[in-house]
Amino acid sequence: MSKLAIHGGTPVRTAPFPERPLFGPAELAALEEVLNSRRWTSAPYVFGGDLSLSKVHTLGERFAQYHGCRFGLPVGSGTDSLQIAYAAAGLGPGDEVIMPPNTFIATATPALNLGAVPVFVDVDPETLCLDPDAVEAAVTERTRMLVPLHLGGYPADMDRLMEIAAKHDLMVVADACHAAGTEWRSGKVAGLSHLSCFSFQQDKQITSGEGGIVITDDDALYDQCYMLHNDGRGLREQSGQFVVQGWNFRMSEFQAAVLLAQFERMPDLIHHKNRNAEVVAAGLAEIGGIGWPKPDERIGLQSLVYPRLRYHQEAFDGLPADAFAGALRAEGIPCGAGAGWVLYRHPLFAESRFLFPSSKGIDYTKVHCPNAENAGGRWLALPQEVMLADETAMADLVEAVAKVKANRAELL
Repeated sequence: MSKLAIHGGTPVRTAPFPERPLFGPAELAALEEVLNSRRWTSAPYVFGGDLSLSKVHTLGERFAQYHGCRFGLPVGSGTDSLQIAYAAAGLGPGDEVIMPPNTFIATATPALNLGAVPVFVDVDPETLCLDPDAVEAAVTERTRMLVPLHLGGYPADMDRLMEIAAKHDLMVVADACHAAGTEWRSGKVAGLSHLSCFSFQQDKQITSGEGGIVITDDDALYDQCYMLHNDGRGLREQSGQFVVQGWNFRMSEFQAAVLLAQFERMPDLIHHKNRNAEVVAAGLAEIGGIGWPKPDERIGLQSLVYPRLRYHQEAFDGLPADAFAGALRAEGIPCGAGAGWVLYRHPLFAESRFLFPSSKGIDYTKVHCPNAENAGGRWLALPQEVMLADETAMADLVEAVAKVKANRAELL
Protein backbone atom coordinates (compact mmCIF):
# COMPACT_ATOMS: atom_id res chain seq x y z
CA MET A 1 0.00 0.00 0.00
CA SER A 2 1.10 3.56 -0.66
CA LYS A 3 2.62 5.40 2.26
CA LEU A 4 0.92 8.64 1.28
CA ALA A 5 -2.59 9.18 2.65
CA ILE A 6 -3.73 10.61 -0.68
CA HIS A 7 -3.20 7.13 -2.12
CA GLY A 8 -4.66 5.16 0.78
CA GLY A 9 -1.93 5.36 3.41
CA THR A 10 -2.40 6.40 7.02
CA PRO A 11 -2.52 10.18 7.50
CA VAL A 12 -0.07 11.86 9.84
CA ARG A 13 -2.80 13.77 11.66
CA THR A 14 -6.44 13.03 12.31
CA ALA A 15 -7.03 15.48 15.19
CA PRO A 16 -8.92 18.66 14.27
CA PHE A 17 -7.44 22.14 14.33
CA PRO A 18 -9.01 24.95 16.39
CA GLU A 19 -12.23 26.39 15.03
CA ARG A 20 -12.44 30.07 14.16
CA PRO A 21 -13.67 32.62 14.96
CA LEU A 22 -12.67 32.18 18.57
CA PHE A 23 -15.12 33.41 21.20
CA GLY A 24 -16.15 32.77 24.77
CA PRO A 25 -18.13 34.12 27.73
CA ALA A 26 -16.50 37.55 27.43
CA GLU A 27 -18.02 38.17 23.98
CA LEU A 28 -21.44 36.94 25.11
CA ALA A 29 -21.40 39.18 28.19
CA ALA A 30 -20.31 42.17 26.13
CA LEU A 31 -23.15 41.70 23.67
CA GLU A 32 -25.67 41.41 26.46
CA GLU A 33 -24.35 44.62 28.02
CA VAL A 34 -24.92 46.52 24.77
CA LEU A 35 -28.40 45.06 24.39
CA ASN A 36 -29.37 46.20 27.85
CA SER A 37 -27.83 49.65 27.38
CA ARG A 38 -30.19 50.46 24.51
CA ARG A 39 -27.24 52.27 22.92
CA TRP A 40 -26.65 50.17 19.83
CA THR A 41 -25.34 52.81 17.42
CA SER A 42 -22.10 54.70 17.92
CA ALA A 43 -23.67 57.97 16.73
CA PRO A 44 -22.62 60.64 19.24
CA TYR A 45 -26.17 61.78 20.09
CA VAL A 46 -27.04 58.56 21.97
CA PHE A 47 -24.21 59.29 24.41
CA GLY A 48 -25.18 62.89 24.96
CA GLY A 49 -21.90 63.89 23.34
CA ASP A 50 -19.82 61.95 25.89
CA LEU A 51 -17.99 59.50 23.61
CA SER A 52 -16.10 58.02 26.55
CA LEU A 53 -19.28 56.01 27.17
CA SER A 54 -19.03 54.45 23.70
CA LYS A 55 -17.45 51.04 23.21
CA VAL A 56 -16.54 52.10 19.67
CA HIS A 57 -14.62 55.08 21.03
CA THR A 58 -12.89 52.90 23.64
CA LEU A 59 -11.88 50.37 20.99
CA GLY A 60 -10.41 53.14 18.85
CA GLU A 61 -8.28 54.45 21.69
CA ARG A 62 -6.98 51.05 22.80
CA PHE A 63 -6.25 49.70 19.33
CA ALA A 64 -4.41 52.87 18.31
CA GLN A 65 -2.33 53.01 21.50
CA TYR A 66 -1.35 49.36 21.07
CA HIS A 67 0.05 50.27 17.66
CA GLY A 68 1.86 53.37 18.90
CA CYS A 69 -0.63 55.93 17.62
CA ARG A 70 -2.83 58.48 19.37
CA PHE A 71 -6.01 58.14 17.32
CA GLY A 72 -8.14 55.23 16.17
CA LEU A 73 -11.44 55.41 14.31
CA PRO A 74 -13.45 52.16 14.12
CA VAL A 75 -15.65 51.88 11.02
CA GLY A 76 -17.97 49.43 9.31
CA SER A 77 -15.41 47.48 7.29
CA GLY A 78 -11.81 47.36 6.15
CA THR A 79 -12.95 48.78 2.81
CA ASP A 80 -14.53 51.72 4.64
CA SER A 81 -11.28 52.32 6.49
CA LEU A 82 -9.32 52.58 3.25
CA GLN A 83 -11.82 54.87 1.56
CA ILE A 84 -11.88 57.22 4.56
CA ALA A 85 -8.08 57.21 4.85
CA TYR A 86 -7.58 57.87 1.14
CA ALA A 87 -10.04 60.75 1.22
CA ALA A 88 -8.62 62.24 4.43
CA ALA A 89 -5.12 62.09 2.94
CA GLY A 90 -6.29 64.18 0.00
CA LEU A 91 -6.60 61.58 -2.77
CA GLY A 92 -8.83 62.94 -5.51
CA PRO A 93 -9.70 62.93 -9.21
CA GLY A 94 -6.75 62.25 -11.48
CA ASP A 95 -4.31 61.48 -8.66
CA GLU A 96 -2.19 58.36 -9.01
CA VAL A 97 -1.88 55.94 -6.12
CA ILE A 98 0.83 53.25 -6.19
CA MET A 99 -0.13 49.84 -4.83
CA PRO A 100 0.73 46.14 -5.30
CA PRO A 101 -1.38 44.07 -7.70
CA ASN A 102 -1.49 40.99 -5.45
CA THR A 103 -4.06 42.36 -3.07
CA PHE A 104 -7.80 42.19 -2.48
CA ILE A 105 -9.95 44.46 -4.61
CA ALA A 106 -10.73 46.69 -1.61
CA THR A 107 -7.23 48.19 -1.80
CA ALA A 108 -8.07 49.56 -5.25
CA THR A 109 -11.80 50.30 -5.38
CA PRO A 110 -11.76 53.12 -2.78
CA ALA A 111 -9.25 54.93 -5.01
CA LEU A 112 -11.54 54.44 -8.02
CA ASN A 113 -14.49 55.70 -5.97
CA LEU A 114 -12.58 58.92 -5.33
CA GLY A 115 -11.71 59.40 -9.00
CA ALA A 116 -8.07 58.42 -8.52
CA VAL A 117 -5.98 56.07 -10.64
CA PRO A 118 -4.50 52.83 -9.23
CA VAL A 119 -0.94 52.27 -10.47
CA PHE A 120 0.15 48.69 -9.94
CA VAL A 121 3.85 48.02 -9.37
CA ASP A 122 5.72 44.79 -8.81
CA VAL A 123 6.61 43.07 -5.58
CA ASP A 124 9.68 41.45 -4.06
CA PRO A 125 9.61 37.78 -5.15
CA GLU A 126 10.81 36.65 -1.72
CA THR A 127 8.18 38.51 0.32
CA LEU A 128 5.43 39.47 -2.17
CA CYS A 129 5.40 42.96 -0.60
CA LEU A 130 5.97 46.16 -2.60
CA ASP A 131 9.41 46.39 -4.21
CA PRO A 132 10.74 49.86 -3.24
CA ASP A 133 12.80 50.12 -6.46
CA ALA A 134 9.69 49.46 -8.54
CA VAL A 135 7.80 52.03 -6.48
CA GLU A 136 10.36 54.78 -7.04
CA ALA A 137 10.48 54.06 -10.77
CA ALA A 138 6.70 54.47 -10.96
CA VAL A 139 6.49 57.90 -9.28
CA THR A 140 5.27 60.67 -11.58
CA GLU A 141 4.17 64.27 -11.08
CA ARG A 142 0.63 62.93 -10.61
CA THR A 143 1.53 60.45 -7.84
CA ARG A 144 -0.15 61.38 -4.58
CA MET A 145 0.03 58.28 -2.42
CA LEU A 146 1.75 54.94 -1.71
CA VAL A 147 -0.25 52.01 -0.36
CA PRO A 148 1.97 49.24 1.01
CA LEU A 149 0.27 45.95 1.86
CA HIS A 150 1.76 43.98 4.74
CA LEU A 151 0.88 40.67 3.11
CA GLY A 152 0.10 37.87 5.53
CA GLY A 153 1.45 40.05 8.33
CA TYR A 154 4.92 40.20 6.74
CA PRO A 155 5.79 43.91 6.70
CA ALA A 156 6.71 45.79 3.57
CA ASP A 157 10.09 47.58 3.68
CA MET A 158 8.84 50.66 5.50
CA ASP A 159 12.32 52.16 5.84
CA ARG A 160 12.69 52.51 2.08
CA LEU A 161 9.06 53.31 1.38
CA MET A 162 8.91 56.14 3.90
CA GLU A 163 12.16 57.54 2.47
CA ILE A 164 10.66 57.51 -1.02
CA ALA A 165 7.49 59.14 0.27
CA ALA A 166 9.43 61.91 2.00
CA LYS A 167 11.59 62.50 -1.08
CA HIS A 168 8.56 62.94 -3.35
CA ASP A 169 6.18 64.49 -0.79
CA LEU A 170 3.76 61.55 -0.89
CA MET A 171 1.24 60.28 1.63
CA VAL A 172 1.54 56.69 2.85
CA VAL A 173 -1.64 54.81 3.71
CA ALA A 174 -0.88 51.24 4.71
CA ASP A 175 -3.25 48.39 4.01
CA ALA A 176 -2.50 46.74 7.35
CA CYS A 177 -5.51 44.41 7.29
CA HIS A 178 -3.21 41.40 7.84
CA ALA A 179 -0.82 43.12 10.22
CA ALA A 180 -2.50 43.76 13.55
CA GLY A 181 0.36 43.47 16.04
CA THR A 182 3.15 43.02 13.51
CA GLU A 183 6.37 44.64 14.73
CA TRP A 184 9.04 46.52 12.77
CA ARG A 185 12.25 47.49 14.55
CA SER A 186 11.21 48.59 18.03
CA GLY A 187 7.54 49.31 17.38
CA LYS A 188 4.42 48.26 15.49
CA VAL A 189 4.72 48.54 11.72
CA ALA A 190 1.28 50.11 11.36
CA GLY A 191 2.43 53.13 13.35
CA LEU A 192 4.95 54.12 10.69
CA SER A 193 2.51 55.22 7.97
CA HIS A 194 0.61 58.49 7.91
CA LEU A 195 -2.51 56.35 8.20
CA SER A 196 -2.95 52.60 8.56
CA CYS A 197 -6.10 50.63 7.87
CA PHE A 198 -7.27 47.34 9.34
CA SER A 199 -10.08 44.87 8.77
CA PHE A 200 -12.05 42.96 11.38
CA GLN A 201 -13.68 40.66 8.81
CA GLN A 202 -14.12 37.06 9.90
CA ASP A 203 -10.74 35.78 8.70
CA LYS A 204 -8.67 38.47 10.41
CA GLN A 205 -6.67 38.49 13.66
CA ILE A 206 -9.65 39.56 15.73
CA THR A 207 -13.11 39.82 14.28
CA SER A 208 -16.66 41.06 14.64
CA GLY A 209 -17.70 39.41 11.38
CA GLU A 210 -17.21 42.71 9.56
CA GLY A 211 -15.58 45.94 10.67
CA GLY A 212 -12.44 48.00 10.30
CA ILE A 213 -10.38 50.78 11.84
CA VAL A 214 -8.13 53.66 10.75
CA ILE A 215 -5.25 54.68 12.99
CA THR A 216 -3.02 57.74 12.79
CA ASP A 217 -0.79 59.94 14.92
CA ASP A 218 -1.91 63.11 13.15
CA ASP A 219 -4.62 65.29 14.74
CA ALA A 220 -5.78 66.87 11.48
CA LEU A 221 -5.99 63.55 9.64
CA TYR A 222 -8.00 62.03 12.47
CA ASP A 223 -10.44 64.94 12.52
CA GLN A 224 -10.93 64.62 8.78
CA CYS A 225 -11.47 60.87 9.05
CA TYR A 226 -14.01 61.36 11.83
CA MET A 227 -16.07 63.84 9.83
CA LEU A 228 -15.96 61.67 6.72
CA HIS A 229 -17.21 58.58 8.58
CA ASN A 230 -19.98 60.47 10.42
CA ASP A 231 -22.03 61.74 7.44
CA GLY A 232 -19.69 64.71 6.94
CA ARG A 233 -20.70 66.35 10.21
CA GLY A 234 -18.34 68.87 11.71
CA LEU A 235 -16.55 68.67 15.02
CA ARG A 236 -16.94 70.59 18.25
CA GLU A 237 -18.89 73.84 17.59
CA GLN A 238 -19.84 72.59 14.11
CA SER A 239 -21.05 69.17 15.29
CA GLY A 240 -24.60 69.86 14.13
CA GLN A 241 -23.60 70.97 10.66
CA PHE A 242 -22.66 69.07 7.52
CA VAL A 243 -19.30 70.56 6.58
CA VAL A 244 -17.82 67.96 4.19
CA GLN A 245 -19.15 65.29 1.86
CA GLY A 246 -19.01 62.08 3.87
CA TRP A 247 -20.55 58.70 4.45
CA ASN A 248 -22.21 56.78 7.25
CA PHE A 249 -19.35 54.37 7.87
CA ARG A 250 -19.87 54.11 11.64
CA MET A 251 -19.21 50.88 13.52
CA SER A 252 -21.99 49.60 15.77
CA GLU A 253 -21.63 49.19 19.51
CA PHE A 254 -22.26 45.45 19.06
CA GLN A 255 -19.21 45.08 16.84
CA ALA A 256 -17.03 47.09 19.22
CA ALA A 257 -18.20 45.04 22.21
CA VAL A 258 -17.10 41.81 20.55
CA LEU A 259 -13.82 43.35 19.40
CA LEU A 260 -12.92 44.70 22.84
CA ALA A 261 -13.29 41.18 24.23
CA GLN A 262 -11.21 39.77 21.40
CA PHE A 263 -8.59 42.50 21.73
CA GLU A 264 -7.80 41.38 25.28
CA ARG A 265 -6.55 38.02 24.01
CA MET A 266 -4.92 39.26 20.80
CA PRO A 267 -1.35 39.74 22.15
CA ASP A 268 -1.33 36.21 23.56
CA LEU A 269 -2.60 34.81 20.27
CA ILE A 270 0.12 36.60 18.31
CA HIS A 271 2.86 35.36 20.64
CA HIS A 272 1.43 31.84 20.45
CA LYS A 273 1.49 31.86 16.65
CA ASN A 274 5.03 33.23 16.58
CA ARG A 275 6.28 30.49 18.93
CA ASN A 276 4.65 27.94 16.66
CA ALA A 277 6.25 29.57 13.63
CA GLU A 278 9.68 29.15 15.22
CA VAL A 279 9.03 25.44 15.79
CA VAL A 280 7.92 25.01 12.19
CA ALA A 281 10.89 26.98 10.85
CA ALA A 282 13.36 24.76 12.70
CA GLY A 283 11.71 21.58 11.46
CA LEU A 284 11.38 22.70 7.86
CA ALA A 285 15.02 23.86 7.76
CA GLU A 286 16.08 20.25 8.24
CA ILE A 287 13.82 19.07 5.41
CA GLY A 288 14.81 21.77 2.92
CA GLY A 289 12.99 23.30 -0.01
CA ILE A 290 10.21 24.91 1.98
CA GLY A 291 10.02 27.59 4.68
CA TRP A 292 8.70 30.97 5.74
CA PRO A 293 9.46 34.13 3.71
CA LYS A 294 13.03 35.34 3.98
CA PRO A 295 13.99 36.51 7.48
CA ASP A 296 14.58 40.19 8.13
CA GLU A 297 16.22 41.31 11.37
CA ARG A 298 14.00 44.41 11.41
CA ILE A 299 10.90 42.27 11.89
CA GLY A 300 9.81 41.36 15.41
CA LEU A 301 6.48 39.65 15.81
CA GLN A 302 4.26 38.87 12.82
CA SER A 303 0.51 38.59 12.99
CA LEU A 304 0.62 35.52 10.70
CA VAL A 305 -2.79 36.14 9.19
CA TYR A 306 -2.97 34.07 5.99
CA PRO A 307 0.46 32.52 6.77
CA ARG A 308 2.34 31.28 3.71
CA LEU A 309 5.35 29.09 3.07
CA ARG A 310 7.85 29.58 0.24
CA TYR A 311 7.84 26.44 -1.92
CA HIS A 312 10.90 25.65 -4.05
CA GLN A 313 9.58 23.27 -6.67
CA GLU A 314 13.06 22.20 -7.78
CA ALA A 315 13.71 20.75 -4.31
CA PHE A 316 10.77 18.41 -4.89
CA ASP A 317 11.87 17.17 -8.32
CA GLY A 318 9.46 19.50 -10.06
CA LEU A 319 6.37 18.47 -8.09
CA PRO A 320 3.81 21.29 -8.60
CA ALA A 321 2.80 23.20 -5.50
CA ASP A 322 -0.88 22.32 -5.89
CA ALA A 323 -0.04 18.60 -5.98
CA PHE A 324 2.10 19.00 -2.87
CA ALA A 325 -0.71 20.92 -1.12
CA GLY A 326 -3.22 18.21 -2.01
CA ALA A 327 -0.98 15.53 -0.54
CA LEU A 328 -0.46 17.60 2.61
CA ARG A 329 -4.22 18.02 3.04
CA ALA A 330 -4.65 14.28 2.82
CA GLU A 331 -2.14 13.96 5.66
CA GLY A 332 -4.46 16.08 7.82
CA ILE A 333 -2.78 19.49 7.35
CA PRO A 334 -5.02 22.16 5.77
CA CYS A 335 -3.09 23.78 2.93
CA GLY A 336 -3.63 25.54 -0.39
CA ALA A 337 -1.49 26.68 -3.32
CA GLY A 338 -3.55 29.20 -5.22
CA ALA A 339 -1.92 31.84 -7.39
CA GLY A 340 -3.60 34.66 -5.49
CA TRP A 341 -4.92 37.94 -6.84
CA VAL A 342 -3.33 39.90 -9.68
CA LEU A 343 -5.89 42.67 -9.89
CA TYR A 344 -5.12 44.11 -13.31
CA ARG A 345 -6.01 40.75 -14.89
CA HIS A 346 -9.57 40.87 -13.54
CA PRO A 347 -12.33 42.17 -15.85
CA LEU A 348 -12.77 45.36 -13.82
CA PHE A 349 -9.34 46.52 -15.03
CA ALA A 350 -8.60 44.32 -18.05
CA GLU A 351 -11.93 45.28 -19.68
CA SER A 352 -12.24 48.79 -18.18
CA ARG A 353 -15.51 48.10 -16.42
CA PHE A 354 -15.29 51.24 -14.33
CA LEU A 355 -18.30 52.87 -12.78
CA PHE A 356 -16.36 56.15 -12.60
CA PRO A 357 -14.26 57.44 -15.50
CA SER A 358 -10.92 58.16 -13.82
CA SER A 359 -9.07 55.06 -15.11
CA LYS A 360 -10.79 54.62 -18.46
CA GLY A 361 -7.80 55.99 -20.35
CA ILE A 362 -5.39 53.40 -18.96
CA ASP A 363 -4.83 50.12 -20.76
CA TYR A 364 -4.28 47.75 -17.86
CA THR A 365 -3.69 44.89 -20.28
CA LYS A 366 -0.29 46.48 -20.88
CA VAL A 367 0.62 46.29 -17.17
CA HIS A 368 2.99 43.48 -16.22
CA CYS A 369 4.40 42.75 -12.80
CA PRO A 370 6.40 39.52 -13.35
CA ASN A 371 7.04 38.71 -9.72
CA ALA A 372 3.38 39.02 -8.79
CA GLU A 373 2.29 37.11 -11.90
CA ASN A 374 4.74 34.27 -11.27
CA ALA A 375 3.91 33.80 -7.58
CA GLY A 376 1.55 30.95 -8.39
CA GLY A 377 3.22 27.62 -7.72
CA ARG A 378 5.87 29.19 -5.49
CA TRP A 379 3.89 29.56 -2.27
CA LEU A 380 1.74 27.40 0.01
CA ALA A 381 -1.03 28.94 2.08
CA LEU A 382 -1.98 27.78 5.57
CA PRO A 383 -5.26 28.80 7.19
CA GLN A 384 -4.84 30.80 10.39
CA GLU A 385 -6.22 28.02 12.57
CA VAL A 386 -3.15 25.90 11.85
CA MET A 387 -0.93 28.40 13.67
CA LEU A 388 -3.43 28.61 16.54
CA ALA A 389 -3.00 24.90 17.33
CA ASP A 390 -0.58 23.44 19.87
CA GLU A 391 3.06 22.40 19.46
CA THR A 392 2.03 18.81 18.74
CA ALA A 393 0.20 20.06 15.67
CA MET A 394 3.35 21.88 14.54
CA ALA A 395 5.28 18.62 14.84
CA ASP A 396 2.57 16.96 12.74
CA LEU A 397 2.88 19.68 10.11
CA VAL A 398 6.64 19.17 9.86
CA GLU A 399 6.26 15.38 9.80
CA ALA A 400 3.66 15.60 7.04
CA VAL A 401 5.93 17.80 4.91
CA ALA A 402 8.82 15.38 5.40
CA LYS A 403 6.59 12.42 4.53
CA VAL A 404 5.30 13.97 1.31
CA LYS A 405 8.80 15.00 0.26
CA ALA A 406 10.23 11.53 0.98
CA ASN A 407 7.46 9.90 -1.07
CA ARG A 408 7.16 12.50 -3.82
CA ALA A 409 7.89 9.90 -6.47
CA GLU A 410 4.35 8.61 -5.93
CA LEU A 411 3.00 12.00 -7.00
CA LEU A 412 5.25 12.66 -9.99
